[in-house]
Amino acid sequence: MNRIIYLLFGLALLALPASADVSFSTPSSVDLTFGDPLTLTGTADHTTVLYLFMTGPGLNSNGVSLMDRQALVETGNMIRVPVAPDGHWEYTWYTQGISGKSGLSGGTYTLYASDTPNHAQALSRCTACAYDTIQVALTIPVSEPPAPVATGTIDIRSTSPGVSVHLDGAPRGSVPVVLTGIPVGNHVLEFRSSSCYSLSIGVDVVEGTQTIHASPLAFPKTGSISITSSPSGYPIIINGANTGIFTPGTVTGLTTGLQIVELRPPGYNNWKRSVTVYPGKTEILVADLVHPGTPVPITPDTTPLPAETGSLRATSIPAGANVNVGDRYYGITPLTIENLESGPYQVTISLTGYEPWSSTVSIPRGETVDLSPTLNALPQPAPVPFPIFAVFAALLTALLVFWRR
Repeated sequence: MNRIIYLLFGLALLALPASADVSFSTPSSVDLTFGDPLTLTGTADHTTVLYLFMTGPGLNSNGVSLMDRQALVETGNMIRVPVAPDGHWEYTWYTQGISGKSGLSGGTYTLYASDTPNHAQALSRCTACAYDTIQVALTIPVSEPPAPVATGTIDIRSTSPGVSVHLDGAPRGSVPVVLTGIPVGNHVLEFRSSSCYSLSIGVDVVEGTQTIHASPLAFPKTGSISITSSPSGYPIIINGANTGIFTPGTVTGLTTGLQIVELRPPGYNNWKRSVTVYPGKTEILVADLVHPGTPVPITPDTTPLPAETGSLRATSIPAGANVNVGDRYYGITPLTIENLESGPYQVTISLTGYEPWSSTVSIPRGETVDLSPTLNALPQPAPVPFPIFAVFAALLTALLVFWRR
């Protein structure tokens, strides 16, 4: 009887990923005045990347970036924070540097910390995701007309090319760049790049020129899968290829997206799972192997499993724009692309005569992401005046020639 109970317990574990944990050590309720910084801290297991975003009054219900109230989490815009080897993470939120801050209102905001790049609604349904939230009561002070002040210059340099610079939430070009005419006092510099972790720093601007060296950490491009099995000692197979690593073991350097993991132990039933790999995160799998012919209990489950793929619905103003996902062309807007493997994609929407729109978009499992950018028209060359005098002169010459004949 005990053996049967242990077997049923093991089979129940078979269907579940091992649990991970993400938490804030920052107090769960914070009072904050807009313009002040707030240092967020916490812990996270099995990942080197943590994603931060917020929801609140007047914001998209699925979340926006902490540093840009118009940057939607649904399109992959989150603050990306490195997690130290001991599991601790830290990020200073400089509220003065929020892009679009003029539209913020006072009220209670919810800050999210997650180990996967999913929006708020997707996180609430994701059994393989770990996240935590805190409440921030934000007060907007009464603004006063700025008094004339002296100015200074910031010479910004970086070893990371292609990083864009935002000063107090406003874009100011890409590094290296020299910013002049900045009022002396406290300011916020933010460095944005799809290939780096998020980086914001506070700067005390003084008269004269000061040099700042900013080098955001490179963002990981691969993830890992760790597998334990009972019994152990069997080779781990991923996407049909033997990795040469045996259970218990961890396979590193895996490309992000859907991976098929298998164990083919002699004398036991083959074991197979599908798992989505995220940058810097280690997915934990537990395989309890069973002999052929072992009865498997049938447990009724009316909850549908999430699909391994998602969809992208793209519209544009104006319509009729080309849609490229990565290097592949799919068609023109309005357009719905089905069965995209979950994960991040570079989406480009372009139309002749308009500036192309491009962004990194995260496609969650079983979700449809909506994109509806407004394309900006490119400046048109000034029309050339119609040469009416030259035409009139040519007609008059032709009439004179005809008349003389």
